[in-house]
Amino acid sequence: MLSFKLFSFPPGQDFVPSKETKNFWLYTKKSKRTFGGVVLPGLFETIGYPTQMIAFFAILVLEIIPTIYGIDQGVMWEAIAAAIFIDIFLAVVSHAWHDRICRHQNELVNADNEVLKEDLRRKISKYTLYTNFFYVVIIASGIMKFYFFYDAYMTPDAIAGAVLVCYLLASILHVAYTGYFLYTSRFNYKIQSEYSRYVSSGGQRFKDSTGTIQQPLFINGSTPQVKPIQVSAGNHHIYPKDENHFVIETTGVLTDRELADLIVKQPFDIQGLIARKGLQRQMEILQTS
Repeated sequence: MLSFKLFSFPPGQDFVPSKETKNFWLYTKKSKRTFGGVVLPGLFETIGYPTQMIAFFAILVLEIIPTIYGIDQGVMWEAIAAAIFIDIFLAVVSHAWHDRICRHQNELVNADNEVLKEDLRRKISKYTLYTNFFYVVIIASGIMKFYFFYDAYMTPDAIAGAVLVCYLLASILHVAYTGYFLYTSRFNYKIQSEYSRYVSSGGQRFKDSTGTIQQPLFINGSTPQVKPIQVSAGNHHIYPKDENHFVIETTGVLTDRELADLIVKQPFDIQGLIARKGLQRQMEILQTS
């Protein structure tokens, strides 16, 4: 099932989605952010959903209108209708590797040797190639739908040109938005369902089981030349345990927005370090059942 309702974590609650749902989150669209020269690809966030929804329904209009017109011209509408459903299926399949691409992009940020980095880059390139192959097939399907139309219409006029534009534009929108829209709608359903079970159980199911986690910002107790500023974002904090020992403390899911809030108030010289530490903690949360 799908859900069109976006989810946001309510303040003051200890709800944490299941590991399966957190991993499904990787299919949704992210935004890159740069802090102190460190680029975070995005992990626990979803952006652009209203645009994806509008684009998906615009695709249906772009494909249905010329198809209805073509029926009067003797077009094999069954073939075009089948191609429309095939396009949606291909868009879903083309998105099937997006979770692995997202995961490896984030792993690349904290990869500690060149061999591991090269392995991650090759995996990203491989899965991107798979995705692009299906994108090409979707564009080819748009051309095929126009062929079915023109085979019956047989007149190279403005109407034929408009139909070609409609089918090609629909294909491009499929490539850019359909996978994100359908997977995000599915993610919304999964996380909303788990939150409903959390509420109906009085906060017992899908309750945060790890509690508060503290991690040092600086290794081996080293004294930083530039000291972090004590800040909070939701249930997460950066603060000194003593004069020279600073920790990042997280409770539940550390979203990308919350991590950004912890970073942007810090001196520029240590923003990159905190970005890496925050992402390291996010990756641990991703794997926590």
